[in-house]
Amino acid sequence: MSDPRPAPTRAVVPLALAVLAIGIPLDATGAWWAQPLVSLCAWASLGWIAAGAPTAHRVELAACVVLATAGELFLKDVWGLYEYRLGNLPLFIPAGHAIVYAAASRLSARAPQWIPAAVVTGCIAAVGYGAWQDYDTFGLGWGLAFLGFVRYSANPRLCATLFVFALAIETYGTALGGWRYYTVEPWFGLTTTNPPIWIGAIYCTLETLVRRACPTLARARGAVAGRAYARSAASAAMPSRLSDR
Repeated sequence: MSDPRPAPTRAVVPLALAVLAIGIPLDATGAWWAQPLVSLCAWASLGWIAAGAPTAHRVELAACVVLATAGELFLKDVWGLYEYRLGNLPLFIPAGHAIVYAAASRLSARAPQWIPAAVVTGCIAAVGYGAWQDYDTFGLGWGLAFLGFVRYSANPRLCATLFVFALAIETYGTALGGWRYYTVEPWFGLTTTNPPIWIGAIYCTLETLVRRACPTLARARGAVAGRAYARSAASAAMPSRLSDR
């Protein structure tokens, strides 16, 4: 993952917290203007964050938006794990995922080294108890996935920070009625809670996909820039070749 510190670090985390703390309950009010306004603010905030970020971090944010959109559509409409208040995919959600990613990237840089072990221990204990009591049989697999993400991640503190951040956001959003998770998973009949205690593992999946996608995107960007430079150089050389004739 790239180093996001050249971006306006001090302002990004407070901005992200403000967008989430105000935007989620505003959308949950149900006013006709609320969701468009929250979406506008979320995208404007993400644009401001991206404008102050280095190129590599902007690529991460763009990849996060694309992958989060695809993931939301799959988890919501194909797998059927949850639904939003209006049954749609609010436009502020993809931008919100990227804002959370940007804030977590900065928070994780200041997190203590023991955070990953503590969060993993708490997660495994919670999903293990849920599976034993039969109210969260879906969580055991996701808990093990989270353990794998932390174990093999290039930035375990980011995974742990995302996990905690995600659980706080999801608890806040579901409590206010912005969205809700079905307590029985539709494909296999597994049980879970609203929100799932392990929901941060899905955010870590997104982080892993972003990290895997960015080198490919960077190479593609470099190849396109190289071809553009070659065409520009060829065009510049053409008049001189014609004059030589």
